[in-house]
Amino acid sequence: MHLALKPLTQCKILIVDDDEIIRFSLQAIMEDFFEVETLAMGLQALDYCKSNIPDLILLDVNLPDISGLDVCRALKQDILFAHVPIVFITATYDTDSQNACWEAGAADFIDKPVIASTLIHRTTNHVENKLRLEVLMKLTYKDSLTGLYNRHYLDKEVSNALKQSEREKKPFSVLMIDIDHFKLYNDHYGHLQGDICLKQIADVFANSIKRPHDVAIRFGGEEFLIVLPYTDIEGMSHVCKQIILQLNESNIEHNQSSIGHVTVSIGGVTYEKQGTMELNELISLADEGLYCAKRDGRNCYKLQVV
Repeated sequence: MHLALKPLTQCKILIVDDDEIIRFSLQAIMEDFFEVETLAMGLQALDYCKSNIPDLILLDVNLPDISGLDVCRALKQDILFAHVPIVFITATYDTDSQNACWEAGAADFIDKPVIASTLIHRTTNHVENKLRLEVLMKLTYKDSLTGLYNRHYLDKEVSNALKQSEREKKPFSVLMIDIDHFKLYNDHYGHLQGDICLKQIADVFANSIKRPHDVAIRFGGEEFLIVLPYTDIEGMSHVCKQIILQLNESNIEHNQSSIGHVTVSIGGVTYEKQGTMELNELISLADEGLYCAKRDGRNCYKLQVV
């Protein structure tokens, strides 16, 4: 099966090394083939990766603030970086050091001094494998109509994100969203137009979440979930307001609604106690909020903290 992959020139490589000459040299070798970012510190790299997902990371083992091994371990605990290859650049050749790299989650390591052709060939192979895996995962985990994630992704991956938030003692929020009077919309405009409407609304959801960790999921029919790790109730409320604002601006005609355009009802829950709450319990609580929003007239949101 032929897979259409993103061009390598659009793939981002992050280089992390405290030696300015090495950073400059690696960048000079790679910038004709990839987009390249460079950083000098491990903590800088972790901060950068909160809002960016490189296609590959070249990482020095010995950094002045925290070890490259610790950077790798921290990133590999994040499901978003499970398939991002991390390649160590190291001048240490002994078996124990190499084993430490593998155990930290490395995909490979390249010896210093770096040979340019070896660097390009190895990084290219790793990036192309990552791109192939992403395409296959998209076929598995994406809803074919809306392009959002599907229930399979919810079952396989989102529970891990919840566990990670619990480990880090960070809030975790879930929104359950339902399109108001969608059956009336389909009956009036037809199912083909209904599919177009679902795509338009899915685009609104995708545009309302900005961070790599945030995920929009088609839960079923006209119901959607938005999963917001590391988000408190204020952040969750902001996303709700953005969704309602963008839907108002989109002004998707709905003559069977008293408002005259498509709206949604939203229920949400923020989990802060960090006990033993399961994902399906949070979804049920969000669904209760959705019911309250519908009961109170629709085109609104009801949120709670547990």
